[in-house]
Amino acid sequence: MLTQPGFRAIFRANTAGLPRLGLIVPKRVFPRAVDRNRVKRLLREWFRRKRGSLGSSDILIRVTGKGFSIVDVANMLTRVP
Repeated sequence: MLTQPGFRAIFRANTAGLPRLGLIVPKRVFPRAVDRNRVKRLLREWFRRKRGSLGSSDILIRVTGKGFSIVDVANMLTRVP
């Protein structure tokens, strides 16, 4: 588990042979749907670009606050083995 201000990421190995992504972006953090969708869209794009190097794992990203940037999340997740 990786915890930073604003988000939490959980990694688990899977037997599917492909990396999978789960996103939790609550309404209490981003009340407007357009903001929630933007965060999810940016995280999905990061995942699409890094899919080949992630191996066979499940990644769950839970947004817990507004105090983060997508670049910080991507940099942190890239460093995880």
